[in-house]
Amino acid sequence: MKHRNHFLGRAFAALVIPVWLLTGLSVYAQTSPDEESRAQPEEQRSEKQAQASANEQPQILTPADKQPKIEREEKPVTMDERTYKRLSVVHELMGNNKQGEAIEKLRALDNGSLDDYAQALVWQTFGFLHAQEEEYPKSIEYFEKALKSDALPNAAQTGTLFSLAGLYTTREDYQKSIDTLMRWWQLEKDPKSEPYILMASNYAELEKYREALPYVEAAIAKSDKPQESWYQLALAIHFETEQYRDAVELLRTMVARWPNKLTYWETLAGAYQELEEDKPALAAQMLAYDKDLIDDERKLLNIVRMNLFLELPYDAGKMLAKEMEAGNVAENQKNLELLLSAWTGAREFDKAIAVIDKLAPMSETGDYYLQKAQLFAEKTEWDEAAKAARQAVDKGGMKEKQTGGAYLLLGIGLAELERYDDALAALDEAKNYDDSSRDQANGWIAYVRDRQQVTVAST
Repeated sequence: MKHRNHFLGRAFAALVIPVWLLTGLSVYAQTSPDEESRAQPEEQRSEKQAQASANEQPQILTPADKQPKIEREEKPVTMDERTYKRLSVVHELMGNNKQGEAIEKLRALDNGSLDDYAQALVWQTFGFLHAQEEEYPKSIEYFEKALKSDALPNAAQTGTLFSLAGLYTTREDYQKSIDTLMRWWQLEKDPKSEPYILMASNYAELEKYREALPYVEAAIAKSDKPQESWYQLALAIHFETEQYRDAVELLRTMVARWPNKLTYWETLAGAYQELEEDKPALAAQMLAYDKDLIDDERKLLNIVRMNLFLELPYDAGKMLAKEMEAGNVAENQKNLELLLSAWTGAREFDKAIAVIDKLAPMSETGDYYLQKAQLFAEKTEWDEAAKAARQAVDKGGMKEKQTGGAYLLLGIGLAELERYDDALAALDEAKNYDDSSRDQANGWIAYVRDRQQVTVAST
């Protein structure tokens, strides 16, 4: 389905791994050596505060959330003053985008004489430097060394795990990213929205859409300002799993948040059509049209045809006439025929006749004049009906049935005008064509002759 593939592609394109994920500049990143050397074990929030936070938003528990938490013992964060100063210089160079100098000084510091904590911090810093240089295999190697040492304090350990997961995603090793995030989740007490999105995108890339869905839903629920790309990912998953009702509900939120984005209105219409709910599908498209979001001729004509399909010819005619006047829809024969169908179906005969007057010169046959005669007959304007029928037979080129019908209608119009001799001549001609015209002509001939006798008797 086109909507499915379209949004899956858009969703993944929007979910580029952000720089902060790879460089540690997030809420889960490492702190500077100065901050770490002074860090204290994380203070626990009171039960009352935690409960208040939980009540602020709906809770969606993912499989990662349901894992048992690991209470990791806080590691000592002290180092000698010389090492601290040298490492601070490295971090200062990193902050000034002097990665080359930073790496050289870090290599000089990595001389095998460091204690466990300082060594882990050096490996972690190497990891961030190589990530900034997009040297991801080296970055992964150093992050894994730092984590394996188990010497980093809790905040740095979780931050490094999270950055490592992001690197695995960048390397398209989605399962390793998932496994790493699962480890991270066991240590992190208060996950923000971003890890949920990272997990969702990993599962989606592996085409495990049902596994991805709860994570993107949790991310949206946890955030005060969910990103548009998150909604796009959730939408893509709903279409991939053919959850069209859920897609409709999500899209109703999306068109409320981004009312001027035509693609969401169109996808909402598509979701309704998948559910075989044509009227809401049309309503979605008409809302977009009323917001002046649609000026593409093909899309406008599709909406017109949908109005006709749902037996709303007046709405179809009004819209098509307006767009022709605005120049958004070409006033060619095909489109004028569509407009004629709309006005005829709406019994707006004067408007339909005006369209025929534009169409008739475009045709080499008298068919449009015949249709004009039929419309005047519906209005019981017999003089105009007879004129149009005469134009039809004079122009000719019609099939047998239509030619017979034109002579029949000419005869009827003349009879109604009490021009009985002319009427009989036209009706006699109608008998030369199809069976239906012949049978009706015979009936009208009898009627006309009867009227002639009445007229003669009355005089």
